Amino acid sequence: MFSMDRQANEVFYDGKDPAIFGGSVSIIEGVNYGERFGGQSEEFWEFYEANSEEIEEEEKRAFANWFAECWEKANGKSVPLPAYFSIQDDTESFDLKKNDWIMDEEIWSY
Repeated sequence: MFSMDRQANEVFYDGKDPAIFGGSVSIIEGVNYGERFGGQSEEFWEFYEANSEEIEEEEKRAFANWFAECWEKANGKSVPLPAYFSIQDDTESFDLKKNDWIMDEEIWSY
């Protein structure tokens, strides 16, 4: 998770106040990665490559829905700043306040 300024630069905070967030945070720590293909790794990657557009779109939506649910439970809408979820290097972001997808250039075109 990143804090960004109005020029789309990442913001860092080096102070000691834990109430101030400024920088990057891993939001899913302790997750272990391992292959579970049962000897079918090559078949999996062939399938993934053949269907990557559809799979990546579904993955993006699933993560955005999960993040938005967590945001709601944490009362994120009470934060008086805009907040967005996006996949790194994607061209659109999920506006957590409006529950809608927007193109990234809209975020910075104020």
